[in-house]
Amino acid sequence: MSQYTFDELAILTAYHLKFYRQHLKKIAFSNHEGWLVSESTQPIPFELAYAYSIQSALEQLTEDEQRILIYEYVENRPKNWWMEYFSKTTYYRIKHHAFSGFIHCLHEEKVV
Repeated sequence: MSQYTFDELAILTAYHLKFYRQHLKKIAFSNHEGWLVSESTQPIPFELAYAYSIQSALEQLTEDEQRILIYEYVENRPKNWWMEYFSKTTYYRIKHHAFSGFIHCLHEEKVV
């Protein structure tokens, strides 16, 4: 498994979630919600498959990990939004674990 620094994980996560945020704005995303169960012979566009991969990776995280990534990178909440949920050390511990879990799940690596 690749070992990333906190800064590398932050950059990778921000990159993937920036695409995801932009893709959520597109109407096409909501129009293809049932593509996994569809027996259509139409190929799935790469962008849609990529967005669903990101969504799937997010769903593998705990509720707090999801909250941190979604609030900061998808919803762009105010800077100190986390103060009502976590202490500073807990926030950074969960955030680091969220980065690691998200990237390793997205890259289909085993998470420890």
